[in-house]
Amino acid sequence: MMKKTLITLLQVALGMGLIVFFFMTISHSGKLEDFKATVLLAAENWRLLTIGTLLFPLCLLSCTLRWLLLLKVQNFNISFSRALVLYFIGHFFSSFMPGATSGDLIKAVYVARETPDKKTEVVSTVFIDRIVGLLGLIILAILMMCIRLDFFLAHRATRLALIFNLGLLTITALGTFIVFGRNLVEKWSFFSRLEKRTRLGAIITKAYKAFHLCIRNPVVLSKTIALSFLNHVIIVCVICFIGASIGVHLGLIDYLTVFPVINAIAGLPITPGGLGMREGAAIYLLGALNVPAPSALALSLLVYLITLFWAMVGGIIYMIFVLKTGYDANKEIKANNLNS
Repeated sequence: MMKKTLITLLQVALGMGLIVFFFMTISHSGKLEDFKATVLLAAENWRLLTIGTLLFPLCLLSCTLRWLLLLKVQNFNISFSRALVLYFIGHFFSSFMPGATSGDLIKAVYVARETPDKKTEVVSTVFIDRIVGLLGLIILAILMMCIRLDFFLAHRATRLALIFNLGLLTITALGTFIVFGRNLVEKWSFFSRLEKRTRLGAIITKAYKAFHLCIRNPVVLSKTIALSFLNHVIIVCVICFIGASIGVHLGLIDYLTVFPVINAIAGLPITPGGLGMREGAAIYLLGALNVPAPSALALSLLVYLITLFWAMVGGIIYMIFVLKTGYDANKEIKANNLNS
């Protein structure tokens, strides 16, 4: 427990340290006033800021629909409203409480409580949902890389992004070959021995079979990837409105070119909520589109604040949920032996 707390504190310190570094860099270059002016411009263009803020819940809606499809494959029916509540709660925990009490873990704990007979299979859908979401992001990033290849080859920052994209593509292709090419549980004797000898082996086998059941269904797979793609496009549309509010007038194609890469970097489990990682990637990649560093930093932080705003909404929903059901997250984690 102490080790996890220390790791979380180090992650927070790294994220905050990166933000301080970027502000110091801007200050030393004499552009801190430009950053302040950019923030004031956003306040003046509050209507655009509001539109971007109100669009963000559509991301959570599309993700909820994706998760419902995965749950349906496991023959578990949950209402859309219930799933949406759990997604908002998960968003709250992912944003404010990194580490052991992550959003995925919380969603898994709550959905497991409602399906004691198929706990492993249903919990697996939470993590399958995360994988499919990442797959949608990678597809969008690779698609834009192919369309804007000249742009990615033209600048040092974008060449690094190109290498990052190719790395993601390689890992994805390898994973796809392994998972789609064969059912490992059925064809590898190691899994059958593990299943017979240990409780963990049985859990791993159930989880893998649940995963394989989802991805081998072409209709479900295509629908979930389409919803993932839609989710990431909506996020970029949110960013477009935020960018317009601070005077960053890039085209939709430009935003689609760089922000899938920025979001993928921010998704790396290095800092809480990608804090600092996102801002660094935004400064360097938007710089290739001639966006000044103060504007890029302001844009990234405003987007982050919008996600935190809706995370606070998720926190309010969580408090109401606990009052109505009595299902406290920490108690549920301990009850399911997930606190170690």
